Amino acid sequence: MIKKIFNFKDKPLVNITLDNIQNRMYEIGFNKEFVEEIMIILVKRFNKSGKKEFQEWFNGLHYRIPDEFNDELLAIKIYEKHSLLIEEQIKELEKETKLSWEIQTEELKNINEKARKVQLVIRDRLSGIALDLLN
Repeated sequence: MIKKIFNFKDKPLVNITLDNIQNRMYEIGFNKEFVEEIMIILVKRFNKSGKKEFQEWFNGLHYRIPDEFNDELLAIKIYEKHSLLIEEQIKELEKETKLSWEIQTEELKNINEKARKVQLVIRDRLSGIALDLLN
């Protein structure tokens, strides 16, 4: 009985792979350069923590920004390289949630606007990917 419960709990995490995450990013409209930037960070985390711990971490994001993207300067650089993509995603998120990006990032209001937008897009889309991969 315990084995069945344990297997049931772990089974959905099987779909959380680097390839699946990357493919989902392409499906939601991220361009190659943006995907590669995010994947570099995810691959580093995967290599550092191992498969199981990475899967649990990714599954547990729950609309939190991965620590690696908390760096305001990094987020600003990402925005400057991918501003069109970020702005497109912001518009989509505003439509989906019926909330302005400012309201969606109220807890981040002490940082640069560009960084806030990048962090919103990354946290929302990665969390959405995690949910999709569990189904």
